[in-house]
Amino acid sequence: MGPFLKRWTIPLIGALTPAALIVVNIAVFIVKNLPEFRITISILAFVSGLMLNSWAGLNIYRMLQQRRPDHPIVNERNQEIVLVVGMAVIIIAAFLTALFCYLGLSDYNHLPNGLTFFTGVLSAAVPILLRAAFHRGVPKGRDRGSGQTSITTVAGLPPGPIPSPPTSASTRDALPRR
Repeated sequence: MGPFLKRWTIPLIGALTPAALIVVNIAVFIVKNLPEFRITISILAFVSGLMLNSWAGLNIYRMLQQRRPDHPIVNERNQEIVLVVGMAVIIIAAFLTALFCYLGLSDYNHLPNGLTFFTGVLSAAVPILLRAAFHRGVPKGRDRGSGQTSITTVAGLPPGPIPSPPTSASTRDALPRR
């Protein structure tokens, strides 16, 4: 870390002022055109809320599945109900986030305000805190005690057998004949 800081400290400090000027210019442009940006920012808040809430819900479900496999919520016959209720909660939360974002941007004379700033900081911190919470105590790249790497597919199932490399006989049979 020391050599990195020695090389990049002065350029980074020198870049702060131009970066701040760019941010200020963009902010002034957005404020002057707030009615046009308001709907776009709200749509982005909705999409962001869907993605973050889905990711959080999936990780909460997986954590519950690992820690309490006997709980009725993670029972296989309740899976569809949990999925429908979970998606309803995720959509409602994302919609409320977008709605409050839209209402909060209604008048630029009231910006910035403490509530908007606090919710923005909290919204930026939530993914970082959730990432730390979900991956706390998870071994890095290896199963505990087995000494082998853990490989799973998207569905959480172990991968199938590794296919054998092609031979001249298998490639000859795979080519269409005229």
